[in-house]
Amino acid sequence: MYGKVTRYFHDRGFGFIRGDDGNTYFIHHSNLEGEYIDSGYFVSYKPFRNDRSDYNAKNVMVIEAPDRRRKHGKTHK
Repeated sequence: MYGKVTRYFHDRGFGFIRGDDGNTYFIHHSNLEGEYIDSGYFVSYKPFRNDRSDYNAKNVMVIEAPDRRRKHGKTHK
């Protein structure tokens, strides 16, 4: 599946992905397998269920990372 990282809390080790199916998926740092993600990144992932939620993500891979300079309104040339 594909989606966009809506929030990721590096200090807490978890975040959320808004899936292309309209659902919000929980992502824990232990399921990133070394991949770096941040809010606004477009990712692919594999949904899975556990005893706490039906909407979890694993095997997350970054497809596109937005340019941070645009995110903060800075344009250096």
